[in-house]
Amino acid sequence: MSDELNALTRRLYAQGYTRENHPDTVCWGDWQNFCYKWETMLGFTWETPCGLLIQGESNVGRSLAISECFYQHVWYCPENDNPLLHCPYYQKGCQHIPQGLKLIMCPCHQTDRPYDYEHSVERITAENIRKAHKQYMELTGGAYCACVVGSNGYEGGWYEVKYDVEKCIRQGCKNPVCVIRKQPRNLKKVNIFYDVRRTWITRRGFLEEKKVEVTKGIKVFEHPVARTDAEIWLKIKEHEASPLNNYAVIEHPKKTLEDRRQEYFSHMHRHYDDQYDYFEFHYEVENIRIARSEQRDLLQDLRDAAEGVEVVHNIDQLKAKAAAKRATKAHRRELKARRTQRAALPSAQSDEQISIFGGDFK
Repeated sequence: MSDELNALTRRLYAQGYTRENHPDTVCWGDWQNFCYKWETMLGFTWETPCGLLIQGESNVGRSLAISECFYQHVWYCPENDNPLLHCPYYQKGCQHIPQGLKLIMCPCHQTDRPYDYEHSVERITAENIRKAHKQYMELTGGAYCACVVGSNGYEGGWYEVKYDVEKCIRQGCKNPVCVIRKQPRNLKKVNIFYDVRRTWITRRGFLEEKKVEVTKGIKVFEHPVARTDAEIWLKIKEHEASPLNNYAVIEHPKKTLEDRRQEYFSHMHRHYDDQYDYFEFHYEVENIRIARSEQRDLLQDLRDAAEGVEVVHNIDQLKAKAAAKRATKAHRRELKARRTQRAALPSAQSDEQISIFGGDFK
């Protein structure tokens, strides 16, 4: 295509025009071709192979003006009088579609016919928009729903239902009645919490040691979600969970870098940093629950501690991390203030010396 002259350029050369001398309706587009000016194409009237008209200044005409495609050694563009238009009827078997083209598009050409809205692509496009709006209103009743998504229109529909509770959670759906299930939704904000049990089994010589740590109250979602969505999400994950296909209820638990490192060494080598003759690490998710906030069970914590289990609450870890971050920021501000004071101190001393010794002696 880079060595090909478009039809507009060939026609202008045949009429005696040059790069320096050409009509005002065109401009020099690239290193060897002329192209139509934008305002020129807005005045065109295009015609589809089936006889529909397109006004150049309409949205359809503007998209046609920037249409350019190269397929099977044919250059489709306005300058070649064959820009491609997406079929407004969405007919896959249309005879005017270039052979082999996977898209439902047909080449258009300029026409001298007067523009008639009743026989135009703009009218069909407006009808398609009205049909799509009507279908959306029938599906949703006018409420926004993230699970009603746009379709391609080829099968006679403009929208289709793809229920996915994770979309409801991401979009923060606030509909009191589910558009898809037609059932009331509990909009009280909750979260899904789970505990993590870490187990270390180590051996050095004949000495074997087992250490267990339980981190409680880890949140699945960063922000609270509707209780109905949380219940549906948990039921779906419990249904999908299977040891045969290695699916878990919590597919992506919040593992630290050290957790992943220890899992790798435990699985692949059975030793860790040459500290132990034998090393085994287990990371298990347990006690998955739905709650408005994490509630501490002091009696259960005492029972776990009596069994030798170290209990850690995730909320305490987050608070400690936030406090450390605030302390770091305060320390940086303090260091910055000290640097500012030290930078200002020498200039003050020099000004004092000038005032003492800089006087004129007579």
